[in-house]
Amino acid sequence: MKKTEKKSRIIIITSAGKAIAAKGLTIEEEIVQLTPTIITSGSWKNARIRPYDIHTPIKPIYGAKIHPYQRLINEMRQIFLEMGFTEIKGDIVQSSFWNFDALFQPQEHPAREMQDTFHLATECDLPEEYIKPVKEMHENGGGISRGWGGKWSEDVARKQVLRTHTTAVTIKYLADHPDTAVKAFCIDRAYRREAIDPTHTPEFEQLEGVVMDKGVSFKNLLGCLTEFYHRMGFDEVRFRPGYFPYTEPSVEPEVYIESRGKWVELGGAGVFRKEVTLPLGIKQPVLAWGLGVSRVAMLRLGLKDLRELYQSDIDWLRKSTVCLILYFYF
Repeated sequence: MKKTEKKSRIIIITSAGKAIAAKGLTIEEEIVQLTPTIITSGSWKNARIRPYDIHTPIKPIYGAKIHPYQRLINEMRQIFLEMGFTEIKGDIVQSSFWNFDALFQPQEHPAREMQDTFHLATECDLPEEYIKPVKEMHENGGGISRGWGGKWSEDVARKQVLRTHTTAVTIKYLADHPDTAVKAFCIDRAYRREAIDPTHTPEFEQLEGVVMDKGVSFKNLLGCLTEFYHRMGFDEVRFRPGYFPYTEPSVEPEVYIESRGKWVELGGAGVFRKEVTLPLGIKQPVLAWGLGVSRVAMLRLGLKDLRELYQSDIDWLRKSTVCLILYFYF
């Protein structure tokens, strides 16, 4: 048995339609779309052209724009440039010397395990002028502290790693400019062996900054960071005591997020210990900080999962707003 299907359409003229038909209908040709032929022939002059309906749904057009995360990074960079800082860059692959030892992080101590590291199978030469003073500071304290004790190994310091923080870049820059005033920052990627979850990824952006000059103090550090966060749009900023192996005193800046009704920690800061600066020939106080860029991005963009920053969600990218923030200072 073969089954067939038929469709029937019944058209009924309404009373309004009948009234119009009773008056008489004139059939006219209507141009729906202009073509080059219609324009060049001039036939459009005597034809009826359908009026343009601005309410007709059209396919949305999305203009080109910078990724929301990159826009935020550019904004942070611009703020520090406006505050008189110089941007610096450094290598992703660093020696353990610059990533750990120069920052007075012991070679065989739990403090070094605070950051799970990507260790490489390669080694590099050490800066000869710093080997002896760094070794003395680690083993005996260099006359200003007790040091870490034990034996400091050049072989361990030569091993290369993927930088776990951009402090490896700023400390090397300070060592190259020990006698001049420095206001520098580095906003770049760092790498740690983190399990991927909504708040952690193995690679992330960090904003590192240092100020070195005669007479700078802990109060200047708090003022600098407060100004930065205010320019980023966070009205309420506070600091609570923190611990980092290479700064003392140390603090963790927090901003108040009204929509969440709580304070959120956004990084770490402090004054470099003399155990860090003296072996490198630095005699002036150094203010330093490292701020989490992705945390700020999650707050500004209203994200709950850090991984969304790196996913190719074209719909989210198209709908992300672009705004220009203007700052006025009097």
